[in-house]
Amino acid sequence: MKIALFSGAGSVPCAASTYVSVLRSGLEKTGNEVMVVTADPEIEECFPQNGTIYCPARPTPSLYGCSVRTSLLGPMEEDLARFRPDVIHVVTLDEMGLAGVKFAQNYDRPLVTTIHNLHDALEGYGLNKAYDSLAKMKVRSTVRKILSESDAILAPSSKTADELKAIDIRCKLKRSPFCVDLDTFVPSDTAHTELLDEWKIPKTTTNYIFAGRLLDDCGVAALLEDWHAAVAPTDPLHLIIAGTGPDAALYAEHAKTLQLSEQVTFVGQLSKQKLTDLYSCCRAFVSASQSGAIKAAPLEAMAAGLPVLLHEDSANAELVRDGVNGFLFHDAQRLGEILRQLETLDQEGIHLLHTLVRKSAQNLSDVNLAEGMLDTYAVAAKRRKAHRSAQ
Repeated sequence: MKIALFSGAGSVPCAASTYVSVLRSGLEKTGNEVMVVTADPEIEECFPQNGTIYCPARPTPSLYGCSVRTSLLGPMEEDLARFRPDVIHVVTLDEMGLAGVKFAQNYDRPLVTTIHNLHDALEGYGLNKAYDSLAKMKVRSTVRKILSESDAILAPSSKTADELKAIDIRCKLKRSPFCVDLDTFVPSDTAHTELLDEWKIPKTTTNYIFAGRLLDDCGVAALLEDWHAAVAPTDPLHLIIAGTGPDAALYAEHAKTLQLSEQVTFVGQLSKQKLTDLYSCCRAFVSASQSGAIKAAPLEAMAAGLPVLLHEDSANAELVRDGVNGFLFHDAQRLGEILRQLETLDQEGIHLLHTLVRKSAQNLSDVNLAEGMLDTYAVAAKRRKAHRSAQ
């Protein structure tokens, strides 16, 4: 089968771009051909390279930092027509997603859509949170158009259906499978403590880490506040925050306001390998996000053998077996109890916990994702055929 993946996320580190990368890997391992169509603000015309068609985009304060220039997509359509995809899979609810819809209509191909970060797509992202009414109408029209034309729609959690109902969009949703790059995020045999020296983090503390984009949807402010309430200044615990985003400076200032400068370190955006190495220096991953969107970072931490401490209302919480591969909390008090519980583990207990976590992540492989997706593609093709016959 030939699949075209439409993503406006480009190379932005986020759940959507990770999803495309892992899905592509799995589809190719199972004998399928994949063409990714994506946006690139650094180019002036479309060009194909190594199984990806790069399309010119303009920088915008939108969810992925740019919007594809639709007037320049003619060559992309020609290149994709030569590829002759059997199915179109839209991964982002933006102009690039609309381009996927148009191609599916023009060439009568089944259309599958995966929903990521619906709240941010509808309400604005980062420094552009305050969309004006006209911008919101345009975005909602885009979301409605993509979903109304889709033969199958995948969503991460029941929260997504509620968010769609709030804007009068009702559609049948299928649960989107979780996935993670198990080949990149692997447990380290030794702790890379030299990284702690790089950021002057004491080697005498027990470290916890959050990784992700620094914006409201990821719950960074809530995490800082919960940490302030749960951890005393004298506790030998340290929180590392990895990632970047338009609200990074605001969160750093918020940490200072809460007098957490000695307990919290912001390390910025890290490569996957460096992040994996840093995981080896940490007891657990922690996030206070209550988002209905799947976040890639907790899954990557689990693949690296790190247990996850997550808010019970997050979409990722569905993957946690409380006390086995992670822990769930609902407030700062419960978070504090979990931190104290983890402090009592000896080295044998830590090793056992990390082994259980890695084992629980094995079913999140790229191949498992691809096999589930191929079933969805088959369903979408049947629906498209039935719709064609009914006309």
